[in-house]
Amino acid sequence: MVRPMMKNPHVRRGLPSRLGALALISTALVVGLAATPAAALPSTGAGAAASSAASAVSTGWSPPAARGYVALGDSFTAGQGAPPYRSDDCKQSRYTSYPTVAALFSLYRLTENRACSGATVAATGAQLVGVSPDTKLVTLTVGGIDAGSNEVLGACALNPDPNAEPCKSALALSAAKLAALGPQLVGLYTTIAATLPNAKVVVMNYPRLFNPGVTPLGDLVNQSSDALNAVIAGAVAATANPRVALVDVTQEFAGHGIGARLPYISFDPANVLASANFHPNALGNAFGYARALANDRVLSR
Repeated sequence: MVRPMMKNPHVRRGLPSRLGALALISTALVVGLAATPAAALPSTGAGAAASSAASAVSTGWSPPAARGYVALGDSFTAGQGAPPYRSDDCKQSRYTSYPTVAALFSLYRLTENRACSGATVAATGAQLVGVSPDTKLVTLTVGGIDAGSNEVLGACALNPDPNAEPCKSALALSAAKLAALGPQLVGLYTTIAATLPNAKVVVMNYPRLFNPGVTPLGDLVNQSSDALNAVIAGAVAATANPRVALVDVTQEFAGHGIGARLPYISFDPANVLASANFHPNALGNAFGYARALANDRVLSR
């Protein structure tokens, strides 16, 4: 059985200097990009291609060919916690979803981010339709919706006592859904690998949303995240496919949950219904998810 990559919780891995610098720059530029008129942005069309070709002829060097990269799954891959969005339908971050940030620092070219807010395991499978079989890398997050994460947050928000209703029922329902989720994930991962035979399939798990001890609800939600991540890890291992790998993001997010001085999770206490809430913000996408991909050397393959 192929086991997912494990991380030593007692060893803090260093952030590659190139990723750290460029991720910080990219995050800082979000406001500038949003304010820049389209006509003022550099051309990426025929003129840019011609300039690149001319440069290659004059120097005798050309950059290595980019490898196709497709992102799938739910709101965590869409970048819902880092507005502005491309559209309100899927709430994909316009500038700082982790696939966009990760593609900046690698030979992989993000050909499509098909992730969508609210996507289930079944919906993620449908996202495969039309994806090029030449794709070399797939990353995805999925399972939170299927595990009842929204129901737990909604039911336990007002009374986080796990023995009180409706929180108790929501937690029981989530546990039942988790028991059925493992085989569904195995089927999805296996289908992705079979549909895209040239791709490395990288399964990303979920961070703890709250710093420990901030609120009783936060501790409950973190426990649910841990349980979901255990199911995800087991499903990756059960595929017994060396092209399907787990990247654990919990270390990168440690100490940066809601309630931290520098949170990687979006939360607006003045608007608890804000769509970005309980999702990685721009920092979480860059220094959480994209950093985990770099630390596990996914982007250098």
